[in-house]
Amino acid sequence: MNKPSIQSTDVPAAHKIVSATDRDIKQVCDILGSAFSHDPVLNWLTPKASIYSGLFRSGAEALYKKHGQVYINSDQTGAALWLPGGISSKSPFHWRTLTTLFSILREGGLAALKRGSELEKIFAKNHPKEPHFYLHAIGAALEHQGKGIGSALLKTGLAACDEQGLPAYLESTNSRNNPLYERYGFNIIGEAALSDGGPTVWFMYRDPVTPA
Repeated sequence: MNKPSIQSTDVPAAHKIVSATDRDIKQVCDILGSAFSHDPVLNWLTPKASIYSGLFRSGAEALYKKHGQVYINSDQTGAALWLPGGISSKSPFHWRTLTTLFSILREGGLAALKRGSELEKIFAKNHPKEPHFYLHAIGAALEHQGKGIGSALLKTGLAACDEQGLPAYLESTNSRNNPLYERYGFNIIGEAALSDGGPTVWFMYRDPVTPA
């Protein structure tokens, strides 16, 4: 994994961001599962929020643990999953993929599997082709939201983008988060409405910032 980020020692633990170790992966995914409990797109996929942590764990173990930049704050209440430039966002097969598919089928039936396939195709269609950093997921556990943890995580990830001179890209699945992303330089470059009267996904892109 990556070395911990260097931050001032007087930063509150909730805002001190470090690189997650392999031992932290489960906690990272539990945090994200909690953070996305009321996410419109995951609720559309299946309202059973108890499986969300497993959804993130599947991708984290298959792809982000080895190739990604995984961040967590010091008091382990916020986390983020990034992929650096040049790494495909398509997860290779992992045994957790089977358990994830079974969980989706059990909780949402074939309709949920169909929605998952739809979402995957929409994400792939709109993903930029040029090298970029990809922010797959970011958030604070439900009871710790509104404390600036998301901003601290975002700053850390974007610093890496700017250091390498690469743009950043994300899919926003909750309109409430768009103003935060826009505050840090992201612009909406497209959107897609999901089927069955489902929610909207916004595709957001940020050019790198050159240090003054």
